[in-house]
Amino acid sequence: MRPCPLLNAAGLAAALVVLGPSDSRAETLPLPDLQSHRWKHRVLVIDTPATTAADYQTQASALLPVWEGLIERDLYIVTRGEAAAFRVRLIGKDGGVKFDAAAPVSAEALFALIDAMPMRRAEAESKQ
Repeated sequence: MRPCPLLNAAGLAAALVVLGPSDSRAETLPLPDLQSHRWKHRVLVIDTPATTAADYQTQASALLPVWEGLIERDLYIVTRGEAAAFRVRLIGKDGGVKFDAAAPVSAEALFALIDAMPMRRAEAESKQ
């Protein structure tokens, strides 16, 4: 598997970036190496067969209008094309998988999940 560049949520204002074909169409792509983001960012990994796939279009449409909320929550987006099926995973700042689904997630559900995390609550309190 080749290295996966990351797109910070600010890049969503322009577009969601999709990486080129992967080395194989594994049923489930392994998570990319996210060690450099541990304790700094949450990462949303979106795997999709193609940018024209309905699930991908739904996910992109849910995220584009709320890019400021993604930035506020220290979220990076990694989109990988050529997956066998659509999948979205949220990786917490601690490196653990916090959410894993085979269907798009709404921005509201994503924000509620992140905002309920102890680290996020502490971040919100420290900004007040």
